[in-house]
This record gives sequence, structure tokens and C-alpha cells, in this order.
Amino acid sequence: MLDNVKKAAVKAVEATNPVNVLYGTVEKAKPLEIRIHEKLKLTEEFLDVAEHLTRHERIVTIEHEELAVRELGDKKEADFLDTDDKAAPVTKYKHSYVKMVFEDGLKKGDKVVLLRVQGGHRFLVIDRYKRGEDVWSYQ
Repeated sequence: MLDNVKKAAVKAVEATNPVNVLYGTVEKAKPLEIRIHEKLKLTEEFLDVAEHLTRHERIVTIEHEELAVRELGDKKEADFLDTDDKAAPVTKYKHSYVKMVFEDGLKKGDKVVLLRVQGGHRFLVIDRYKRGEDVWSYQ
């Protein structure tokens, strides 16, 4: 009877905390290794990675309208091409169904956000992140 009560208590605690959010650093890209604590390094067999953090393809539409102002979050910029002279006629085009290949996967040193699935044996890498002053910098 006491064992059943203990098991029920453990299940109740697990049910209130089905996923944990963790932060880590990529130590090695291939095979993937991520350190989440000083003493805990996760290897590829324990990790699932969101597609946008891997090399992958997407079908996109590319639109350009010379001098159109784009809101970028931390600033606004005018859309233009290096070859535009910003004089009439204004350049405008749209390319639909273009294949775009994202080559930039996880790299050594990337800071990542992980979700630990209940039970603790699988981790989902959901995104990269930046801290404080690094948020608006581009390297």
C-alpha cells in the first residue's frame, strides 16, 4: 500500500512539471554536443533539434520595392538594391516559389534553449538565444 502511495505522489509531481526549460551551449556541432550544466553534457542520442536550427530548404516569395520602408524591430530601413540609383523609374519585383536553402546550423559556442521532456531522457533544442547587449548586434 505504501509503495502505491509513493508511486501516486511521484506521478502527481511529474504531472505538474511535464516540461522543463533549460539553457545550454553548443560544445560541438558534429556530432552534436550541448553542455547544460558544468557537469552535464548532452550527446546526439539524447537530443532532438527543431528544423530551423538545421540545414534545410524552404519555398519562399521574395519581394522588392525600391525605397519601401521596412520595420526591423530596433530600426526602420528603406528597401533598396546596391545597383539602384534611387531615381525614376522605381524598381519593383516579386519572385514566387523560390527555393531558399538555409545553411546555418548550430555552431560551437551557440547559446540554445532546450525543453526537457518528462522523464528526462529526451531534450528538444528549440532555438538559439542572445543576452542583453548582444540582442541587436549582427556579426
